[in-house]
Order: sequence, then C-alpha cells, then structure tokens
Amino acid sequence: MDFFIITSFTKDISRVDLIGILLGHFIFAIALTKLLDWSWLKDLMSEEDKLRMLKSYTWKDLLVDGAIVTVVLGIIFLIISIFL
Repeated sequence: MDFFIITSFTKDISRVDLIGILLGHFIFAIALTKLLDWSWLKDLMSEEDKLRMLKSYTWKDLLVDGAIVTVVLGIIFLIISIFL
C-alpha cells in the first residue's frame, strides 16, 4: 500500500520542485559543514599512524572505495529517476 502513496506523490511533484528540493539540501549541507567545528578530526590519529596508513593503502583499497562511491551515486540516481 505504501508503494501507491509514493507513486501518487511522484505524479504531483514537478521537475522544478525536485530541483528545488535537491538544491536546498545541497545548500543546507554546505552551510551545516561550514557551521560545525570539524577541528577534532585531525586529533583522531597521530602523525605516525597517518603515515603508516597511507603507506599501506593499495590499489585494491582504491577499487573498494571507488565501488562504494559508485553504489552510493547509483542509489542517488535511482531515487532521482523515480521522480522524473
């Protein structure tokens, strides 16, 4: 039953509404990132640990990271395609 609610919602929303929603979320994400204090992130690891981690990073790790980014982008495009 919930599926029919989603499909009727997608008929009522226009492309302009969808672009406005996505643009608003993007602006909010940038503003929130600027407002929050991220300085604690640099204190999570020591310099030796950072260098050791970067030296052990291989092409397989790069492939896994690329695959994760691809899946996330695929899900985002799937959600967008529902509304278009």
